[in-house]
Amino acid sequence: MILLSLLMAAGLEGAAVIATDAMISLGTGLIKISVFGLAGAVTAQVLAFALLIGGIAIPGAFLAKAFVERMPVHIHTAILDVAVITGGLVMISAAARQLIA
Repeated sequence: MILLSLLMAAGLEGAAVIATDAMISLGTGLIKISVFGLAGAVTAQVLAFALLIGGIAIPGAFLAKAFVERMPVHIHTAILDVAVITGGLVMISAAARQLIA
C-alpha cells in the first residue's frame, strides 16, 4: 500500500504503476531469496511455496494490465486511492488494537 501511494505521488498512473510495482517487488523478492538463502533459511518447502505464489501472481499481473488498458485513468486512480486508504485504515486499526490490548 505504501509503495502504491509513493508511485502515484511520483506521478505514475495506469499501467506504469502496475509495471513499476511489479519490478520493484521482483527485485526485493530476489534480494530476500539471496539473503535468506545465504543464511540457510530457504528449504525446499519454502522454495516450492514461493514458486507456487509466484506462479499465481505473475498471471494476475498480466490480467491487471489488461484491465487497466481498458479502464479510464481516473477510474484506475480512484480504485488505487481506495485501496491505499483502506490499507492505511487497516494498519491504523491494527495498531490501535495493539495499544488497547
